[in-house]
Formats: sequence, C-alpha cells, structure tokens
Amino acid sequence: MNRAPRNLSYVFLAAASVAVFALPSLVRAQAADPNAGVEERVRAAFADAPDMIAIAKCESGFRQFSPDGTVLYGGSGKAYIGIFQIGQRLHLGPAAAMGLDIMTVEGNIAYARHLFSRSGTVPWRECVPGAVTGPAITVAPAPTPSAALTADLVLGMRHVQVRTLQQLLNAKGFAVAASGAGSSGNETDYFGALTREAVRRFQCARQIVCEGSERTTGYGRIGPRTRAALLQAPAP
Repeated sequence: MNRAPRNLSYVFLAAASVAVFALPSLVRAQAADPNAGVEERVRAAFADAPDMIAIAKCESGFRQFSPDGTVLYGGSGKAYIGIFQIGQRLHLGPAAAMGLDIMTVEGNIAYARHLFSRSGTVPWRECVPGAVTGPAITVAPAPTPSAALTADLVLGMRHVQVRTLQQLLNAKGFAVAASGAGSSGNETDYFGALTREAVRRFQCARQIVCEGSERTTGYGRIGPRTRAALLQAPAP
C-alpha cells in the first residue's frame, strides 16, 4: 500500500534535483552576453539618425562591455568608453553633471545623443563615410533669440518668452530636443517636460542647483539666478 507514495515522492525529488542543477546553467546562459540588447537600444534611440547607428557599430560593434562584463575601453591609452567610445577625460565630468553615467548602456547612449544634438557626427568623424575632412552632416547654427528673457518660467506655462528660453538653451549647448518641437529652429511657447529637462541640465552643469524640485529648490524653474546665468553663458 505504501509503494505508490514512495515512488511518487522519488519522482518529485528527482524533478527538483534536475531543476536545482539546471538553474546555474540557465543563469549562466542569460548572463553569457553582457551586450545582449545593446544594438536594439541604439537603433531605437537613433531611429531618426541612421549615421549614429552606423557610428555605434564602427566604434564598438554595439558593445558597452567586454566579454568578462567589465566596461569596454578603447582608443589611445584605453581612454574611450563603451558603445560610442566617449572620451572620459573630456566628457566623464560633464556627463555626470547632467546626471548621466557613460559607464552604463543608458548613460552612454543618452550622452551620445547630447553630443549629437550639439555637434552632429563631428565627434565621430572617422566613423562617418566621407567625413575624412569634416562632418557628414552640417549642423545649422542656432537662431538668435528673438526677445528678452525677463519672466519667471515653469513647467506647464505658455508664454512668448518660453520660445526665447528654448532658443537660448539650444544655442548654449543644452538642446531641448534633437528634432521636432523644441529643437533648433522649431522652438515653441510651451514649457513642457523636455524644456524642464534642458533647464535642469543647464542648472546642474553651471552648479546652480542639481536636486530637489521647482518648488523646493528651483530645480527646473527659470528664476532670476538661472535666467542671468543663461544669458551670460557662452555658446559651445
């Protein structure tokens, strides 16, 4: 009478043992390629800029990490980091000031987007076909701001000076958007989330404020101090 339960218990124990021994293999298989999904993320981030997809392939083969999982370094003196081979000496600090970590996939892509919005493909000219003596694309100069910047501005506002604010941010190297509404030549009178993000990057880079909120610290808000710093800031 007891033989069936003992056999059934044996089956369960055997299945559990197989699962336990198989688990490490499954984990190893999932972790085998530290760059899994990187190419897809690059393609999604630069769907509007095919040259940048080609650059990521040229610079790193869509790799942020070496096979052992450590960050990929390349170039002269192994001083260039990750997918877009961003020079750490010039860009590690500015990226950190923007809240971006170029040692990560997300941060490397986001900072490359920032560089692209400022300078097109110039930073990667060796990887752009036909760009031996210059960039493959020409970045039009930012328009001159059309009016004075005197108002306090905050998320959700519609105001004629928001357009001036966006023009200044775009001209000073803190692009509101790479294309479409808010981008250079397409500034609007609406203070949305992209405008707030550009203001915060500027405030952080200029060491005005780098934490808190519009209400508590003025982070993301245009007040007298940020307005004065923005008007005095040199173009990149």
